Amino acid sequence: MPYDSAATRARILAAAIEEFSAYGLAGARVDRIAEAADANKRSIYVYYTNKELLFSATLHEVISRVNEAVPLTEDDLPGYAARMFDHLIAHPAALRMHLWRQLERPELGPDAADVYSQKMAGMKAASTVGQLPPTDLLVFITGLAQSWILTPRDLLTAADGGDPFAAERLAAHRAAIVEAARRLCEPAPQASATTP
Repeated sequence: MPYDSAATRARILAAAIEEFSAYGLAGARVDRIAEAADANKRSIYVYYTNKELLFSATLHEVISRVNEAVPLTEDDLPGYAARMFDHLIAHPAALRMHLWRQLERPELGPDAADVYSQKMAGMKAASTVGQLPPTDLLVFITGLAQSWILTPRDLLTAADGGDPFAAERLAAHRAAIVEAARRLCEPAPQASATTP
């Protein structure tokens, strides 16, 4: 069978996502990536040059997948928060890769500043901002979507001792995310005029 470089690259990238999401850039080992990808270690260096560039490629892949699967909908931020929560529950490596990026190489990965700027301009134009500046609102919405996964498990089980990742518990939390996001997006209450 002829050598398939595209398939080898895809296997390396998939193995690298698993390795980097578990160990970060500093803790990841090229030997383990090569073994998991059923690839020659040398091929990793041929395709990606070094471990840091492979890490960067995995960030691009993971962030692109998230952006494609969960596009930011500035006119429906509660729905966006719910869809992002669903995606992160189904794809935990995505959030772990984001956290490793923030810890080890925040400058790596695709630059989404233009996309965020356009979305925030859309939020202003659509009057979906509510009482908060668009940047703060988007930070809070993103935080809501990530919060369940980032919260210590003992806090999640404190209320009833049940499995915090059981389907019914996730559904309840998803509904809470939607409601919290909806409230964040509400316009400021109008001050009532008083007559002397």
